[in-house]
Amino acid sequence: MNNMKYSLVENLSERKGTISNLHGFVNRYLDGGFKTKWSGYWVPPHKYLDYFSFKINGVWLDSETLEGVEYGDKIIYHHEIGELSIEEHIKTPEKTPGFEVELNIQNNGNERKAIQTVMETGIDIRKKDQDIPELQYNLNIEEKRLNISSEDKKLLITSEHNFKIDGEPYTKEHYPGEKQRCFVPGNIIFRKEVASQDSENIKIEFVTPEGSFKTLKNREQELRNQELGRSFNYSIKSMKNLVYDREGLGIIAGHPWFQSYWARDTFWTVLGLIDAGYFELAENILENFAKHNLDSLIDLEKGKGDKKHREDTIPLYILAVNKLKRHHKLSDDLEKSIEGLMSKVEIGDKGIVQHGEKATWMDTLDRAPAVDIQALWLEAAGKMGYEKSEELATGLSEFKKEEFMKDFLGEKAPETINPSVPLMFGQITRKDALKYLEKINGEFSSMYGARTRSVTDPGYSGDGYHKGAAWGLTTMWAAAANLEYGQEKQGKNFLEKMTQFIDRNQPGALPEVVNAETGEPLGCSEQAWSAGLYIHVIDTYLLGIKVKKNKVVIDPVSNFTGKRLGKRIRDEEIDLEFENGKVEVLNDPDLNIEIKGEQNP
Repeated sequence: MNNMKYSLVENLSERKGTISNLHGFVNRYLDGGFKTKWSGYWVPPHKYLDYFSFKINGVWLDSETLEGVEYGDKIIYHHEIGELSIEEHIKTPEKTPGFEVELNIQNNGNERKAIQTVMETGIDIRKKDQDIPELQYNLNIEEKRLNISSEDKKLLITSEHNFKIDGEPYTKEHYPGEKQRCFVPGNIIFRKEVASQDSENIKIEFVTPEGSFKTLKNREQELRNQELGRSFNYSIKSMKNLVYDREGLGIIAGHPWFQSYWARDTFWTVLGLIDAGYFELAENILENFAKHNLDSLIDLEKGKGDKKHREDTIPLYILAVNKLKRHHKLSDDLEKSIEGLMSKVEIGDKGIVQHGEKATWMDTLDRAPAVDIQALWLEAAGKMGYEKSEELATGLSEFKKEEFMKDFLGEKAPETINPSVPLMFGQITRKDALKYLEKINGEFSSMYGARTRSVTDPGYSGDGYHKGAAWGLTTMWAAAANLEYGQEKQGKNFLEKMTQFIDRNQPGALPEVVNAETGEPLGCSEQAWSAGLYIHVIDTYLLGIKVKKNKVVIDPVSNFTGKRLGKRIRDEEIDLEFENGKVEVLNDPDLNIEIKGEQNP
């Protein structure tokens, strides 16, 4: 799984790649272009570079010279110019506070060739929300190194090869979708001679003076299944792609523009990190939020929290810590961090949770009291043994209607996907749940996922961010809700809807949100909770792998055949084979395992 990559030759102009290390990321289209203001090199939440481009013997390396691209842990562009074959490698090595570009120039001709390579690079050192700042740049040219600084930020361009600078530095305006301004330090020129049937390399580094020098461990694991395996395996890689060490370890909400640690996004995603066996990483991320007093946001620029209260932060944190506790021994700090948290819930009349109008994940809408918030606090209460659990359950019953559940308790509440949250937690009687699921599987189901709002609702819009579009989040909620009540075909169907995106806009990534009618991307191309919940729903709901206090219970659906290899639980790994409801343990882990349903003899 660690060597997963794409080899692509079609639709390159419509696809982009994002590669990262714990320090920063490169975002570039797979036809070689830097087409939007989000393209370039970022150290969240600062931009450093708009673009770089190469001209070899007078010919630019662009979509006209491009033959194909490989995309995985790095991006390799394959170009042809006459008798020259050029590979352009883009990498983000661990412990490097930046990225590398390496050109491999192969001379396929019968004579020795002189090669002149010109690199133009547009430096754009700014905060994410500044767009076009009024900044002055300082350029210091040293041997094999350029030092470009602006205010307190600095970018170094270095090479092990000699180069010269041609032309004066200048500032220019350009239009990658929107107007931008960048600093060009002149043309950077390399000269080489390449013998016949031989090759030469040019290596360039773009680095910042300070960065993270930590590494993330790889785990050998995979899901083998024709329909869901690739998306599952790529989603594990995608989660790691979104991890940074900027204000402590954390996972940003999405590439390329959600460049902070959002609590709700993080805690939904951590459920998947735990199912993928990254216990230590999950622990570090959760501890980081505890150190920040469980703020709803850790701003990577200011290192501070968010003034806005978000009601789902604490219950989601409790659920994430509780899940980690069942899989892995908690640190003393994490154990202490959940003590007394249930006292934060504000329970009003009839057991209904009270909260702010815009304190939910649908933060563009006034929703209070909301069904998803009620469900999250109820689930957290059950995990913590809270004495007012029954009162919260009574509060949830206030949201029930004959055919569905209310989105919030107030006038003119629309019919939304949010009742899938109490459904995925199994908080609804089976009789009512099956009735509600019939509506979800009809009015909320599109070809591209689960709509946020019923297609029959007067306010529905297929491209409405919170008024009808299909999210990875909502689609996974719908999948989990169906699987929780034995609706295996429908649950698996929602999982399969997500697989169509794994090869699209950003190969190997699941998007934030798409138009429910067309599938057109509307948000980030790589979203953390889309990846994390995809893993969580498959492992916990589809395969039914649940860790109790003293045992591991495996209760899979009957319509799945495949293998789950390298599943980590505590200090053990389990290899499992599934065949239409039957389960076989392929190794001998030191765990108490209970297999429900049909078993192999």
